[in-house]
Amino acid sequence: MLRIRQQDVRELEAMYRAFVMPELEPRAGRDEDLHRLIGTSVGEGLYVCRAIQSVRHVAGDVCEFGVAQGATSRLIANEIRPSSRTLWLYDSFEGLPKPSAKDVLIDDIFGLGSMDAYAGTMKSPRDLVVAKLEDIAFPMDRVRIREGWIDKTLAASPFPTAVAFAYVDFDFYEPIKVALEWLDGHMAPGAAIIVDDYGFFSQGAQSAVDEFLATRRDRWTFELPVEPAGKFCLLRAK
Repeated sequence: MLRIRQQDVRELEAMYRAFVMPELEPRAGRDEDLHRLIGTSVGEGLYVCRAIQSVRHVAGDVCEFGVAQGATSRLIANEIRPSSRTLWLYDSFEGLPKPSAKDVLIDDIFGLGSMDAYAGTMKSPRDLVVAKLEDIAFPMDRVRIREGWIDKTLAASPFPTAVAFAYVDFDFYEPIKVALEWLDGHMAPGAAIIVDDYGFFSQGAQSAVDEFLATRRDRWTFELPVEPAGKFCLLRAK
């Protein structure tokens, strides 16, 4: 994603707050966090901020599934700073897993020519995430970093007993499916999930969401963002 000037980020936030999400409350320093995002649009970042604000009345912690370099973790951490919520960060730190048959390539973002070629890409070290959180002096006693493949980390403690907001950015079908099914049992009415890459990169992300909703329409609502914000979706527990 093309890096834009921080002044432009401030103007974008002002436009979103004026025309898309007037309920979003301002926060000092948000423009810098949005400016530092990597691979996530400013618009999507603002949807994350709005979702976090919208669950203030919902009990539970905040999770990010797929943290990469930790740029979105930094944004989320600053948004929840005034609360007492714990931030749970899940990542293998080994890059993308092997894709499943449902991960059909729809956007060859790195020009690799096949879906299988993406296994192991997008790898980032855990230290980068820790450094970003330490850089903003977020209290590390409120951070839990769970390293490993998601089917293993969610199957063993520790894990949050309740989740108010989750950001899911696993790219591929299987890990997104695992995360959503686990979250379904840990989120109360009003809780929210944003799933990145819905309809982008791998068809697996959309397939995982659509299959999840197909048997849970009575429990979850589905929302797409305004088109310029990017490719993702918002799920909210009824």
